[in-house]
Amino acid sequence: MTRRASFYVRWLSGALQLTVSGDVLEVRGANGRIVFEPRSVTVEVKYVYKKEIEDRNRKNLYVGFQEPLQPLSPPRVDIVGRNYVGNFEVIYTNLDFEAYLTVITPASHLYDYAVITTQELMVQMPAKRKLYYEEEPYDRLVVYFV
Repeated sequence: MTRRASFYVRWLSGALQLTVSGDVLEVRGANGRIVFEPRSVTVEVKYVYKKEIEDRNRKNLYVGFQEPLQPLSPPRVDIVGRNYVGNFEVIYTNLDFEAYLTVITPASHLYDYAVITTQELMVQMPAKRKLYYEEEPYDRLVVYFV
């Protein structure tokens, strides 16, 4: 049986909830959630676009949110800055004009890391990866990495 653990990471004036269970990390805000699994990423935040940008060695997937990712009102804040949540490294950065949550995935994942901002999700992977999509247009997106 895999143990589940929840933490709260600072996000703007509140926090995002991080729940880790084995090699799965769920990031939940007030208006949606993003789930990082070894071979897929599920985005349950209303979105307006998805696009892939590739260079010789890397491929980036961008998913733009319809409205900013809102914080929860947490009972506590466990993580400010950099920390480990299970096998994931999470880094919160707040610049005056934008907040960033970087999620560095374990080696078992088919993508290297993801960056969540208030407006967008970016996932970086090797250029050789193929992406397949399962969509409920503009409501839910599942991205499979092969």
